[in-house]
Amino acid sequence: MAEAQQAEGLSGIQALLDQMGSYKEVLEKEQAAQQQVQAEQAREEQQASGELTALIEAAYLVAAADGRVSEVESRRLVERIGQVTGGRFTTAYIEETLRGAADRLYGDGAPARAESIASALPSDELRRAALLVASAVAWAEGGVGEREGLALQALARAFGIPIGEMQRILGQAHG
Repeated sequence: MAEAQQAEGLSGIQALLDQMGSYKEVLEKEQAAQQQVQAEQAREEQQASGELTALIEAAYLVAAADGRVSEVESRRLVERIGQVTGGRFTTAYIEETLRGAADRLYGDGAPARAESIASALPSDELRRAALLVASAVAWAEGGVGEREGLALQALARAFGIPIGEMQRILGQAHG
């Protein structure tokens, strides 16, 4: 009888250990799922940051086309980026990204940056938004100069946007 009680006790312990193992498996699966969600969120955030950087670079490329970026152009760029992103990014972050865009432009040159910007903006919608922001910056000082116009055309070509459509976007930015 003592052996039966001992066997029954051991059986209960084994059942408890089995339950603990099952619970541990559930926790591990939950942890793995949580890590997967966090990784996906990090990828999305990185993609959004890359797209924002490309959008800022497009606008900076046009603003710097005449050899200088005025305070008016810089302020307009920061305002427009803030509007386009719905305030998702701070002004300080946008300004920091703007400084990086300047460094890359002067390091790589405008044609290389236009191609890089195009590759960072995968959708036509994002490319049109970048062209709209860049166009608004081009209008910041009262008119679009020849160099700014050429920079807009270079972006439009890199984006695969016909010049006629680029001109409509330019008009939209002015209005």
